[in-house]
This record gives sequence, structure tokens and C-alpha cells, in this order.
Amino acid sequence: MKEIYHICFTSHAEVMFRDELDHGMFVNLLALRAFSSDAQVFADAEMSTHVHLIIFSLEPVRFGGLLRMSYTKYFNHKYGREGRMGEPGVFVLRVLGLNHQVVSSNYTLRNGLHHAASSTAFGYPYCSVREYFPKELGFTPEPAVISRREEISSYLPRFREFPDSYVMNGKGVFLRRSFMETRQVELFYATPRNYLYQMNRLTDESWDRDQEKDGTGRPFHLADLEPGCQDVAKLLNNEYGRHFRHDRLQDMDVCRLIDRDLLPSNGVSSVYQLTDSQRTRIARTLFHDFHLPEAQIRRCLVMLS
Repeated sequence: MKEIYHICFTSHAEVMFRDELDHGMFVNLLALRAFSSDAQVFADAEMSTHVHLIIFSLEPVRFGGLLRMSYTKYFNHKYGREGRMGEPGVFVLRVLGLNHQVVSSNYTLRNGLHHAASSTAFGYPYCSVREYFPKELGFTPEPAVISRREEISSYLPRFREFPDSYVMNGKGVFLRRSFMETRQVELFYATPRNYLYQMNRLTDESWDRDQEKDGTGRPFHLADLEPGCQDVAKLLNNEYGRHFRHDRLQDMDVCRLIDRDLLPSNGVSSVYQLTDSQRTRIARTLFHDFHLPEAQIRRCLVMLS
């Protein structure tokens, strides 16, 4: 029987998305996986080191594992990389009850805020947060570009089937509204006003009390939904939006700096082709010239040792 699940898989030692193309490919692969497995996607968020999904599925572990494998094949081919990406396994948590669903969705859709990648939940672009109540909240829908099958995007693997209801934007990425169950999520939140409230609500004991009304077991906490996170208190503090800085380089900014500006001078086209000495030299440049944190430098340069 199909049920609702919160899925997460992680890659804390190296980034999963180095540019916009990577994000676009992941969304397309997500849409194709939903179609091929007869699963429904409720919400998503793609961070540089991990992915959150809420799906309605019969086989959530298989769904997450195959999606991760297909994306890894793309990433490995593009960057000349080999092997599994990130920590082994797929984290799966069954969602029971309306309030558990709301809390699970809140954590997913507010991930950019939790990780100081945006000052509000709505400011992070690589998630579905702006797909719900768009008309009522004043969001302008991204226009669809419906192309003939022989002209479909290079973002798609060859010979993949998808329904005519899946439409793309001008960049060749499936519009989330064309394959996600956005209406179902709107029913969870009931009204645009409540959705706004939930996206701006601070995490406190009231979240537990709401979930206890479901009578389905222990309340979800942020630590339950962020596997591998070492500093949950920092994520909670980021909810205020005070730690986001427009001048701070996010991981994808650093990857762009490395891939476009620093790799050519080292005679390589991929960060995975760097020698240890080249990697160390670039790391020193990033640290001294751009004052980046060591952990960010290491994951963007893939300094695994």
C-alpha cells in the first residue's frame, strides 16, 4: 500500500550540485522516476550536500536509491568521476498523520533558510516552496515551453518516456507544477495564510503538541529529518534569517569560481582531474584571497583525505 515518506540522502564530503545544469538534471530525473514508479512527489529541496523529498510511494527505498543512482551516473559522466556519491544508504521516514505531514513539509521547504542559503524560505530557488498557492501569494508562474519530442532537452536521458502533461521551461527543465502533487500539499496547509505562517514559524514546543494530536507516535524533530547534521542548534538559529549574507559565497558560487576561473590555469576541465599539489594550491588561494571556511573549501574541491 502506498504511504507518504520523507526521504533524504547525503554527501557531506563533496557537493552534489556544482552548477545550474546539475540542479536541472536532478529535477528531470526526479520527474522521470516518479512517472516510471507510479509515485507522487509532494515536495523537494536540493541542497549542495543533501536532498530532501516527500513522496507518496509503494517502495520509497527503491525510489530514492534508483533516483540517486541515476543522478550519480550523470554526475560521474559529466565530471569524470567514479564510484558512489556520498554516504551509503537512503534515509526513509514514514509520515503518519496530518500534523506530521505539515512538519515534514515545513522542514523540507525551509531547508534553504535552515542552512543560511536564503533569508526566508521563499528565497531559496532549488526547492518547491513557491509551487503552492502561487496565485494567492503573488508568485508569477514560470512559463512553459512545450517542444516536440524530437527536440526535448539535453537534460534528459535518451529514450525516456514521460506523459504529455509534463512540460518544460525554456531551459529544458520539467516544471514542478506539471509533475508534482501541489494541490495535495495545499490541502495539507488548508489556506494560503496558514502556509505563510508555517513557512515563517519558529520551531518550538508547539510543533510537538501539534503532532501529538495525530496520535501516531513520537513527534518529528529537526534532528530526525537531517541525518548526519552535527549542529542542529545552528540550523534552528538560522530560522531567524539573520545569518544569511548576500555577499557570502554559497557552495555553488565557490564551485563556479573553481570550475570556470581556477581549473583552466591548471590545465584540467574537472575538479576530479586535479593532482594533490594542484588541489592544495587552489585551496590556499580560496582561503587567503576569498576567506572561505575550510569545510566549504574541502567539499567544493573534493579534498576527501
